[in-house]
Amino acid sequence: MIEHILFVNACMRGREESRTWQLSQAFLDACKARWPKAEILERDLTVCDLPVLTGPMTVERDARFQADPWDPMFAPAHEMQGADLIVVAAPYWDLTFPAALKVYLEWSSVLGITFHYTLEGKQEGLCQAGNLVYITTSGGPIGDNNFGYDYLQGLSGMFGISRTHCLTAEGLDVWGNDAQAILNRAKKQAEKLAASL
Repeated sequence: MIEHILFVNACMRGREESRTWQLSQAFLDACKARWPKAEILERDLTVCDLPVLTGPMTVERDARFQADPWDPMFAPAHEMQGADLIVVAAPYWDLTFPAALKVYLEWSSVLGITFHYTLEGKQEGLCQAGNLVYITTSGGPIGDNNFGYDYLQGLSGMFGISRTHCLTAEGLDVWGNDAQAILNRAKKQAEKLAASL
């Protein structure tokens, strides 16, 4: 049963212009229909002021974790750890995704919250989500260069999230393509994916 959905919104062009936003909403609407009582927590990175992690800041972060693991500084890690389903929406930018998403993911990666090490030195994930869904759109083809998804697959493994899925709408700005038809097909795929989870 899905009770808590984390929606990481990195649709930097905003709700009015972002086609990634449109596709993400089709998926989330299908999730709401399937799990009507599920709570959706949105982390809106378009207005997020998380700072870039620096060396001194990581030292401060470690010290604050020892003092209080529930310090607000660790909110990204706790929301990632506590979600039953994680949905990440980000446009295809420069072969990956906008920098704000990378910053958020770094703040989500906290030893003792989203992962830990056993006494034998084995890394284990601590997140409870069974699935992470990555949603992206692009003006041209992505092909084998979906490095943003590749990164999230690796991070999901580190966090203990066993299954990842990628929804794309590609070639939206290619001359002669019907962008709306491509997006509509992707929305239907989004509905099928939500039904299959």
